[in-house]
Amino acid sequence: MGFASDVLIAGGSTCSVRMSILLSLLPVVIIVLGAKHLYDCPKQPMVPIYLLVGGVACLCLQTFPIFYCRQSDGKVILICRILNFLLLVFCPIWFITGSVFVYTAYRPNYESRWSAEYCERILYEVAFWITNAIYVMIPLLLLCQCYKTWCENRVPKKCCINTVS
Repeated sequence: MGFASDVLIAGGSTCSVRMSILLSLLPVVIIVLGAKHLYDCPKQPMVPIYLLVGGVACLCLQTFPIFYCRQSDGKVILICRILNFLLLVFCPIWFITGSVFVYTAYRPNYESRWSAEYCERILYEVAFWITNAIYVMIPLLLLCQCYKTWCENRVPKKCCINTVS
């Protein structure tokens, strides 16, 4: 049992590292894709902009903790807190707005570049599947958080009594 759990844990952490690297590169790929195909979706011209802005916002959220504005005494600068808050408010609003862009353009024409119904296949499919993946991940993350909170509340707290002699 010990070996199997060690392999599972080691494999899980390796997988976790790989997923973290892939997820950190995803915003860059989305930004490049949105910028490259900025004018390649006449059916819904906001789809590439949705990817571009969403990628930049996600990249900012990822890099913000790295370059978090701290003073020498360790206190967070107020303007950094405000920018972080605004970004956290903006992202869900932009996601919902982008969902409207993507789903109203459902089933674009991928063949005829000169058609008003045209949208570049890779551009639209990436936007469509990323949006779907986020809608699947939100309830899963909420369930995980609820389960974690429930488990933490069920574990009895250890009591430590220090006596003075």
